[in-house]
Amino acid sequence: MYLKERLAGGECLIGAGIYSNSVEMLEFAAEGMDWIWWEAQHAHGDWQTITNGVRMGYAMRIPVLVRTWTHDFGTIEKLLDTGAEGIIVPMVNTPEQASEIVSHCYYPPVGIRSHGSIRMDCVEKDADEWNKRVVTIMMIETPQAMKNAEAIANVPGVDGLLIGAEDLSLARGKFVDSKTAHAKVKDDVKYLTEVCRKTGKAAGVIALSPEDLVERLKEGYQLICADFDVDHARNQFRLMREVFNEAIGNSGA
Repeated sequence: MYLKERLAGGECLIGAGIYSNSVEMLEFAAEGMDWIWWEAQHAHGDWQTITNGVRMGYAMRIPVLVRTWTHDFGTIEKLLDTGAEGIIVPMVNTPEQASEIVSHCYYPPVGIRSHGSIRMDCVEKDADEWNKRVVTIMMIETPQAMKNAEAIANVPGVDGLLIGAEDLSLARGKFVDSKTAHAKVKDDVKYLTEVCRKTGKAAGVIALSPEDLVERLKEGYQLICADFDVDHARNQFRLMREVFNEAIGNSGA
């Protein structure tokens, strides 16, 4: 069953965020996950690295969603031409923007996506089949986007909305870090799940800890990114350093 079908069926799915653009890290981090978030907006991998990340996802039988850094239609089509199962699009503020983006994710007669990727053909040659499986997730990260959330969700071809709590907090003048952002925009967090429930679309979110993950599921979020590889590595090494310092201190060295 495709990721798109699982989302439409209401399944709660957990994914691994790959910020490092490391295919080796993906291989370890994504084991047992339902999907993979490959970061291309704030990371700095090249096209070959993105393609290899998607290849590894397919080798592991785990679908990859790439977060694009732009609404540029040529770039979005090229990202999908890697064979990625879909895209996560930041800063979508209006249904008109969402509609234009979606049109370039689907082949005719559904959309206007250009056909010709050899890489994509290696995964699935049938354009109609790609139309059945491509996933489009729109990020809601501004007050304007939140106001238009229901209209964006109702755009045909949109599969889900993903809240960008930190950027939304910044846009509302609440300067916070990622750990406190959700608490600062709790009304928005609740509203977005209500919109997704009403429109039958998946509500997506990044969970920063096991406790955070449980809370997001209780709130009604369905598509969960279990934070990013670099954050997990940083937190674990910091923990090891703290334990080391305590042990050294207790030993009297």
